[in-house]
Amino acid sequence: MRFLTALFCVTVFLGPATAQSSKPGLSPCALLTKAEVQEAVGSPVSEGAINTTQKSICDFKVGDAGSGVSIMLVAKGPGDTAEKMVAGLKKQKISAEVTSGFGDSAYVSSPGYGMQQLGVYKGSNHVIVTVLVFGAPEAKSKTVAQEVMRKALARLP
Repeated sequence: MRFLTALFCVTVFLGPATAQSSKPGLSPCALLTKAEVQEAVGSPVSEGAINTTQKSICDFKVGDAGSGVSIMLVAKGPGDTAEKMVAGLKKQKISAEVTSGFGDSAYVSSPGYGMQQLGVYKGSNHVIVTVLVFGAPEAKSKTVAQEVMRKALARLP
């Protein structure tokens, strides 16, 4: 429940990005498998399931304490860049910075609640991996986000 509450807060912060769906027929749950997420996290996870509130998100539950990994897939908006996203997040007092090595441009953010995010623009897509594993060090959560993002990006056209 805590994970879903935190995830909801993040989707509110992202604003217009969540309103645009990705290409028809491309589900966020098609970007990752349970085994891939489980390998990255290092503990059992549930099958990916479309979020009941936000259909552009696929949730993987980790354990019973409200931890989880999610992937959001939306269309890249006109003029969207990692730099613009970071500026918007910083205006809302969310720690964020541009990073490299993923897609066309990318950013990392720490929205709070122990959550780590990696957002990537690739072609006409905007992909966001959110990791919230209670008790895990920040470095571990960042590594999980990077590992699952690499797998997800390999499946995008």
